[in-house]
Amino acid sequence: MSELPPRMGPATTAILREAHHKILAMGDDRFAVYEQVVRTLAKVAHVDSSYIGLLHGHKVRYVYGTEDQRFDDPVLHAYGPTGPVAWLLRHRQTYRHRYDGGAVLRAGTSFGDVTRRSADVVTAPMLRPERGAPDSVIGMVSLHSYTPDVYDDEAVRACEWLTGVLARVLVRQDEDRAALADLAGPGPDVADALTSHRVVEYLSGRVGGIRRTALDALEDPAADLRAALDEVRERCERVQYELIDLTARADTGPAARFAALTPTERTAALLLARGLGNREMAAELGLSVHTVKTHVKHVLAKYGMADREQVAADVRRHVQ
Repeated sequence: MSELPPRMGPATTAILREAHHKILAMGDDRFAVYEQVVRTLAKVAHVDSSYIGLLHGHKVRYVYGTEDQRFDDPVLHAYGPTGPVAWLLRHRQTYRHRYDGGAVLRAGTSFGDVTRRSADVVTAPMLRPERGAPDSVIGMVSLHSYTPDVYDDEAVRACEWLTGVLARVLVRQDEDRAALADLAGPGPDVADALTSHRVVEYLSGRVGGIRRTALDALEDPAADLRAALDEVRERCERVQYELIDLTARADTGPAARFAALTPTERTAALLLARGLGNREMAAELGLSVHTVKTHVKHVLAKYGMADREQVAADVRRHVQ
């Protein structure tokens, strides 16, 4: 883990250290990790609205969000060329409302209470190290306030530091999943395993648990109905998150395969997706045909596919 950013007060440092220990103890429970990140940052500065987003091709999965301390529904949105996501991808650094008075924010997708306008914002990118290339943006943590000038430098540094912790946790989990997939060897990937039968089975189990909680409360005259409703609410929130995570995992094969390529191999794969032949690729890249053939061979090997058409189709699934 990296050192805490400079000029952090002792109170903020203590809050972040405690959160760090809790997050590491949560294992693969991503919902709990997201919840811990937002709750921790709300101790450092006032938060009216927040979201955690993960990039998925040309879309963002808003996997966790709050509005006035209430859980906001997870959603999937395509991002445009002028909003906050595009800004993060271009600059790979934290966006602050004071940079442009919120102009970038207004150019993006609205979320939460759309009748109110954020007066202060900090959005920190989650970065993944890349071999021989700049770090890539894999997501973001965004804090919003309806009061201006809430997020001072200390609040921004706290958000950046905890976002970095979250990014490393998610990258490690993805690497562990990939390692387990490699251990399993050839066979159906996650997308093949997540059939409609499995989804129905999952939903049936989750809804059944919620129903039993409600029935127990209704049948027990001494039951605390408020506590029972709170448990039902929490379970529903988890089901909402787990469903969007489940659908994302069903389509992570193309993204994971593309991410495993080197920067040059990614360029070659994108040219394959456009249907270019070796000579056309060589002209596009300014390389010899022999070198292009070598890159294509490596791409095919990493994808575990027999021909160019299969790889091209898989890459198109990722970039669409």
